[in-house]
Amino acid sequence: FSRALIGLQKTITMNLMNLFCIVPMVVGSFLSTHGADAFASPISTIAKTCTFSTMLHAAPAKNVHILHTEEDVTSAVHQIVESAAQEAISSRGHFALAIPGGSVLKVLSSLNPSSDWVSKTTLAFVNHKCVPVDDVKSAIEAQARTKFLDRWGLTDIISLGGTSDGAKEAAEYEEKMRATPETKLPR
Repeated sequence: FSRALIGLQKTITMNLMNLFCIVPMVVGSFLSTHGADAFASPISTIAKTCTFSTMLHAAPAKNVHILHTEEDVTSAVHQIVESAAQEAISSRGHFALAIPGGSVLKVLSSLNPSSDWVSKTTLAFVNHKCVPVDDVKSAIEAQARTKFLDRWGLTDIISLGGTSDGAKEAAEYEEKMRATPETKLPR
């Protein structure tokens, strides 16, 4: 789990303009304003294993957007996703979307894509419990499929294995991400 998450965090941090990640709105607003320099990213190599840590700096108050209702947040996230998809596709021909679970799944469940960006999208997950991927009660992928992915028709998904072996899951997910062409998942 941690190696896959670390690999994805590294990708997001180093290529923020190419990979759009839905994160909590305050952090998302901060990152969109400050770009990759928003994180201090010390990387050390130990026995050919990359260890990555991220330190988040506080967002200046002028960059924090307060939305008063759940509907306002939902609408803003929908607009951000649609806009980021169109921009990525027009600039490089493909959109990469990385999602966590929780409230983001609920927000995306009401999004009805306004164009054909879904057919040019690769989806990755930024966290995962070591549970079967079809477990709708626990697995983010199963929840996402049920709530919106199947309805959208999004099929280019970097899926997890669904075993209880965390180290194996992390290694295999990292391998899948690395095997995904840079045209689909920027590094």
